[in-house]
Amino acid sequence: MAIANVSATQAPEITVASEPAGREGRLAEIGGNVGSVWRGWWTWGPGNGTWNLRIPWNVIGVDSTVVITASEIDANGNRFVGDAAFQVSSIAPGNGVVTFKVDIAWGSPLPMRTDVVVFN
Repeated sequence: MAIANVSATQAPEITVASEPAGREGRLAEIGGNVGSVWRGWWTWGPGNGTWNLRIPWNVIGVDSTVVITASEIDANGNRFVGDAAFQVSSIAPGNGVVTFKVDIAWGSPLPMRTDVVVFN
């Protein structure tokens, strides 16, 4: 879901997500100052331009470290590297949500997948 439009193009919207994960399930000691690691993915409907996007996920807190990657996907949802540049920046975790900026540098809307790793 787009929360702010930075350019006059089409905003990506979530179409599919990985299975949800809760804080209470299968936690394991990771080591160092990391107690748990979570991974999830979301596919988005076609979009292009620069957008601030949000992903709600209950494992994210204000002190989480969140890493997000973005890739173009084909009609089957498979990631690939095409001619369009996808860039993720300004990742800001909050309580139960992460907000981030994505720039899809292409003249027409493209579908994408975001992969998210959360360290707590």
